[in-house]
Amino acid sequence: MNRPEFTPSLSAVEEAAIGQRAHAALEAASAELPPDIVFRLAQSRDRALALHGARPAPVALLQLAGLPGLGNVNWLRDVITPVLGIAMLALMATAAGRYTEAQSHSEAVDTESALLTDDLPIDAYLDRGFGAWVDRQAGAH
Repeated sequence: MNRPEFTPSLSAVEEAAIGQRAHAALEAASAELPPDIVFRLAQSRDRALALHGARPAPVALLQLAGLPGLGNVNWLRDVITPVLGIAMLALMATAAGRYTEAQSHSEAVDTESALLTDDLPIDAYLDRGFGAWVDRQAGAH
């Protein structure tokens, strides 16, 4: 049976030691660089540190507001997808309601147009049976 290998995490002391060794190696390598490159690297480092110090506040505000931090890349998808789904459902319900309303209005216009263009005498419209027939026709559509 294969067991997953256990990789122990580094302690803070070990991480600091690795950082110090990397720093020493970079310092030794940068000693061999021309002065203009060393100057540009120092400027870039200063700009990066200045930008790095100015950014953490919005993440903390988002976490206080109940949103996950920016470390989780999928949080935007997890928040926006349900909102878009609800908006689409509301839009579809509105469109269906307007379509039904337009359809019933169109049927009423068709019935009235048929009555007005017909050659029936005016007395036929006053007959009680005619009103019942119109109601049945409207209910059938």
